[in-house]
Amino acid sequence: MSWACPRCDRTFRQVNQRHACGVGSAATLLKGRSPALTDLYRKLETTARGFGDVEVVTRNRYALFRTTRIFADLTVMRDALRVVIHLGRKAGAPCFIKIGPSGNRVSHVALVRTAADLRTIIPFLREAFDLAVSEES
Repeated sequence: MSWACPRCDRTFRQVNQRHACGVGSAATLLKGRSPALTDLYRKLETTARGFGDVEVVTRNRYALFRTTRIFADLTVMRDALRVVIHLGRKAGAPCFIKIGPSGNRVSHVALVRTAADLRTIIPFLREAFDLAVSEES
């Protein structure tokens, strides 16, 4: 069962889900960032949206990637994108600098500084998206 906020029309899994209405903007998130970092973020967002129905919610330096469940979140740092991917398993890939439990998920942290770093995490991002979608029914 899902619930749509009557003010912003965003859809959530829980009735009366606490949230901030609106989704922000990538332009605000990326303001003052280097062209290289901006390009990496745009490629990551485009890739995630290409998976299917993905909502990106931005606030300050942060972005959440969600279906009706967050499958990844991101912090824009000075020289990298700190991407946290929420999987249903522990993936011991060398691209992850930190791995730990987060509720019934395992959060995997990667620093994305190059296009090669981004290519490395995309399969994990897709896996997290697929898991979120599988739980919607």
